[in-house]
Amino acid sequence: MAHRSRRSTGQAGLTLIEVLISMVVLAIVTTLLVVGWSNLQGASGVVIKSNNSRSTARDAMNRISNELRGSQPTSLPTPAPSSTATPTSQPPLTAAGPMEVRFYSSFNTAEANADGSGLTALRPTRVWLDTATVPPAPWNPDGRTLYLQRDVNNNGSFADAQDRSTVLARNVFNESVADATNGTAYTPVFRYAYRDMGGSIQWTDNAGSGLDLASVVALRVRLIIDTNLDRSPKYVDTSTTVRLRNASAN
Repeated sequence: MAHRSRRSTGQAGLTLIEVLISMVVLAIVTTLLVVGWSNLQGASGVVIKSNNSRSTARDAMNRISNELRGSQPTSLPTPAPSSTATPTSQPPLTAAGPMEVRFYSSFNTAEANADGSGLTALRPTRVWLDTATVPPAPWNPDGRTLYLQRDVNNNGSFADAQDRSTVLARNVFNESVADATNGTAYTPVFRYAYRDMGGSIQWTDNAGSGLDLASVVALRVRLIIDTNLDRSPKYVDTSTTVRLRNASAN
């Protein structure tokens, strides 16, 4: 019987070159997936930080607006000397500056009336940007913290144990961002609308403390908050105008 050789008609496996090519392709695809996932995570983080900053700014603005609208003097208007004269009244604000405003408020106080009023419930209150204290990590060391403080025992100090101190916003950059409208190297948190001697409305941040507080009719509140804690600053810039409903000039 004649011998018949058997020859393979196909390859039983991959060559070394094919294996190397497969590994290179797999490495490229894996790298693209990792880079894409990393970019997606980074974009998601930026959106979350931005949304958190905007939410913080909105909450701070709402609280400040409510407190300022409810601000009132500690005594009712005194009788006028004649029937035609306007009764005199104290201004709702007790101090006013670019980074701080002080007033009396009964907002969220148990002793307040249903409409938020009540002279016995009034407590000294201030909203201020702490420009002196460098915040600890993970907060941006160049940012500053905005506080709402209430002198609960009404003794002239905001630092007693029973007094209330609430952080309204962190990473506030008003102190280091120039304001072209105001013409200053900083952006005031508070600007004040007042009536001049001619009855016209003017605006000032009262940096020189020369403003007659009885002439103030409204405040413009502006917050510049950083959303990038570990990169170059990217700001959320929010502002609102609050009319003082208990101002005699209104």
